[in-house]
Amino acid sequence: MRVLLVGNHWTEGPGGAETMLLLTADLLRRAGHDVVPFAVAEPRTLPTPVRDRLPGAAGSGARGRFGEAWAGTWSARSYRALTAVVDEVRPDVAHVHHVFERLTVSVLDALRRRGVPTVMTLHDYKPVCPNYRLFVDGAPCTRCLSGRYREVVRHRCLEGSRWRSVAAAADAYASRSRRLYDRVDGFLAPSAFLRDRVVEGGLPADRVRVLPNPVVAAPAPRRARAGPPFLLYAGRLVPEKGIDPLLDATRRLPDGVRLRLAGEGRMERQVRARVAAEDLPVDLLGSLRPAEVAAQLRAAVAAVLPALWWENCPMAVLEAAAQGVPVVASAVGGIPELVEDGGTGLLVPPGNGDALAAAVTRLVAHPDEAARLGAAGWARVRARHDPGRHVAALQETYADLIGSPTGRG
Repeated sequence: MRVLLVGNHWTEGPGGAETMLLLTADLLRRAGHDVVPFAVAEPRTLPTPVRDRLPGAAGSGARGRFGEAWAGTWSARSYRALTAVVDEVRPDVAHVHHVFERLTVSVLDALRRRGVPTVMTLHDYKPVCPNYRLFVDGAPCTRCLSGRYREVVRHRCLEGSRWRSVAAAADAYASRSRRLYDRVDGFLAPSAFLRDRVVEGGLPADRVRVLPNPVVAAPAPRRARAGPPFLLYAGRLVPEKGIDPLLDATRRLPDGVRLRLAGEGRMERQVRARVAAEDLPVDLLGSLRPAEVAAQLRAAVAAVLPALWWENCPMAVLEAAAQGVPVVASAVGGIPELVEDGGTGLLVPPGNGDALAAAVTRLVAHPDEAARLGAAGWARVRARHDPGRHVAALQETYADLIGSPTGRG
C-alpha cells in the first residue's frame, strides 16, 4: 500500500504531532508499506522522495499582520503542490496529521478533488475550536462547540492577537458553512475525551474512532535512579501547560530537589526572568533530541505535566512511562486515560502548586513507591500503546476506506 503522510513538519520535533508523524512512518515502513511524507519545506526537513516539491509555509512573504494571519487559513501554494504530488505518486490512501496554519486545510480540498481516501489524526480540537485548545483566559472553554466563533474575536483567543483571532473566526465560519471536514473520510482521536468533544462540536460520531498514540517502550523499566534528585518537564513552555503553577511548586520542594525544563516556547524569556528573580531550583535545558529526553527521563525522580488545558493523549506521559518513570500530572482531558492515580502515577488538580509539590515530595520520600508506579506505567504502555497493535489498527482503517465504493468507510 502506498501511503501519503501529510503534516506541517517532517522534522524531529518540536512537538507531539511531529513525534507521531515520524513514528507512524517508521511503523508503516516496517509493515511493508511505501510511505511518502509531504510537509512544508524547512532547513531541517528529513528526506522524502518529493523533497523538491514541498511548498513553503503559508503566510511566508505575506504583508502585514492580517495578511499573514489570513494566509494561514488556506494556501494555494500547498494545494497546487499536493495536487502535483498526488498525480505523481498516486497514493492508495492519505493520512493527514496536523496541517493548520502552515500547510493549511487546502490539503483536504486537494485530496478530495483527486479522490484520495483520507484519514485524519486529531492532535487537538482545531476542527471545533479555532484556537485549537478549548482554553482561553486561563481556563477551559466550550463556547465554540455550538458554532459561536465570534467569541474568538471577543476573547482574542489566538495568543491575544486581534488579527489572528479575526482570521481564525472567519475561517471557522467558512469551514462550517462549506462542510470542510466532510472531505475527510475518517478521523482518529487519540483519546476518548477528545473524541467526545469533537463530536459535541459537530464532527459525525460514526467517523471518529479512538486510537491511542503508540510509544516504543524500553526493554525493561529503568533501574533505581542515582545522583541528585530532579524532576523533568519535557514540552512546550506555554501558559496552558501549567508552567507558572509548576514554578510555584518548586518553592515547596524538598531541599536539593531541582526541576529541569526541556523545551522551548513563548514563555521562555519570562521563565528565565522568574527563575533568576526568585532564585528557583530550576534548570532550563532548551530543546532536546528524543534520545536526550529519554536519557533525562531515566535519571529523573518523576516526569511532571501540570497542564491547565484539556490535554489529548500527551506523548510526554507515554514517553515517561515507556522508560518506567512515574508521572505526576493534572487530572484533565485525556490524561486520566493514561495515568491511573496511585497505580501508575499521581494525578493532581490543575493549577494547584501545593498539590503538585506534595505529590512530588511523596515520590522523593518514598523511592520504593516511585519505582512501583514507574514499573506499572511501563507495563501499562506495553499493553495499551504497543506500536504493533497501533499499526495493525491503522492498516485496518486504511483498508476500510480503500474498500468503500465512495472512499468513505
